[in-house]
Amino acid sequence: MVRVRYAPSPTGSPHVGNIRTALFNFLLARKEGGKFIVRIEDTDRARAVEGALEDILESLRWLGIEWDEGPEVGGPHAPYFQSERLSTYREIADDLIAKGKAYRCFCTPEELEKMREYQRINKLPTGYNRRCRERDPSEAESLIAAGTPFVVRLAMPLDGKIAFSDSIRGRVEYDAALIDDQVLLKADGWPTYHLANVVDDHREEITHVIRGEEWISSTPKHIVLYDALGWTPPIFVHVPVIKGPDGSKLSKRHGDTRCLDYREKGYLGAAVANYIALIGWSPGGDREVMSLEEMQDAFSLHGLQPSPGVFDITKLQWMNGVHLRNLSPDELYDSVKAFHETSQDEEYIKKPCHRSFLKGLQDREYATRALVLEQERVKLLSDFCEACEFFFVNEVSIDPDAAAKWFGQPHAKSLYEFLLSELSGRNAISVEDCDALIGKAVQQLGLEKRAQAIHPTRVALTGKTFGPGLFELMSLLGSSRMSARLNRAIELTGPR
Repeated sequence: MVRVRYAPSPTGSPHVGNIRTALFNFLLARKEGGKFIVRIEDTDRARAVEGALEDILESLRWLGIEWDEGPEVGGPHAPYFQSERLSTYREIADDLIAKGKAYRCFCTPEELEKMREYQRINKLPTGYNRRCRERDPSEAESLIAAGTPFVVRLAMPLDGKIAFSDSIRGRVEYDAALIDDQVLLKADGWPTYHLANVVDDHREEITHVIRGEEWISSTPKHIVLYDALGWTPPIFVHVPVIKGPDGSKLSKRHGDTRCLDYREKGYLGAAVANYIALIGWSPGGDREVMSLEEMQDAFSLHGLQPSPGVFDITKLQWMNGVHLRNLSPDELYDSVKAFHETSQDEEYIKKPCHRSFLKGLQDREYATRALVLEQERVKLLSDFCEACEFFFVNEVSIDPDAAAKWFGQPHAKSLYEFLLSELSGRNAISVEDCDALIGKAVQQLGLEKRAQAIHPTRVALTGKTFGPGLFELMSLLGSSRMSARLNRAIELTGPR
């Protein structure tokens, strides 16, 4: 059975590149009927950030990624926090020392810095000089007895090649002589990433390790460690980095922010998952917009690309708009309401339309119809507030340029008065009725084109020169709201 893992460190909230790795692992597990494990690698206590764990798990949930084993779920290989397994790592380190595969290093930080300085001055390769690897055993025992602090280092091969196979890049080789004797256990007894990672992957029966290509240079050390422990290494899959549209390393200016920041800005989790999955993976054909289930069915390691992917925020916005348009009316309402009730974005909350929009959402039927009318035109959940504002306020804010152009038309006041008279006494009014009403106004006023009635009416009712279909929005506003706005428009047009 395929068993894969996502193993973040709680040193911050996950960003796009990090969460993409989780998604690839999840998709492979679901495609192959395997298990997706979440493991928290919390051994770097100095860099731990409060709230990071919660952000990690919430990011996964928002994207629709469910884990089979891990925090809050448990599983046969619990605990899934490395900090709760320190005794295991120490036992493994002691076993490696006993086998001659690792050794204790008593060099102080000051000694190590002097060594590196000497190497830099003399333009030598930087790295540990293996001084303690050759230390006399009796001297080492004396230092231990005296309580001298030490770390445990892996005894790397001194010559030859270290090779492994990568699913994307094929055979990869490194010169053993150029690889440092990596620290496995720190002086405080806590493991480094290299030891804990290998031990946990073996213990949890991980079959495939999908991770970023920045870990390729560490893989030879892991291969040696697997061999020293007599374990079979997993299949390695190192996915390429993500770059910005300009070809440079992805940064905040390209949109590389916290994954949850996209939720705050009004993106759908399904759209973000869809987009980041396609950065470096091809499902075949020309498919782009896909649900999580469709991506699961299509996913294959063969579709992963060796070249860096590009993150384009404009493309993400487009894709989010497509996902929005694919929502049913009920799904749309629920998504918009949940977003606006939970948003923590201060800039968005301060928008003038926010309060009236929240109030308007309480009428589910009316609000749903309004949202559907704007569904084709928006890209983000946050766009609905301004787009639908005129549906929910008593008095619309009228664009001065639109008012100057259309309220100044010689027939504007007569048009509004005619519409008012026709709406008098009406309750519900259908889209067809609204279409007929505008047609009747054109005929009654002797206008040459329907546009001469449509544009002034739109401005009077919405304050804008653009928006959803006029007849549809007229029908939804209803006679009472339209009459109030037409009366105001008559006042604003001034005397004849």
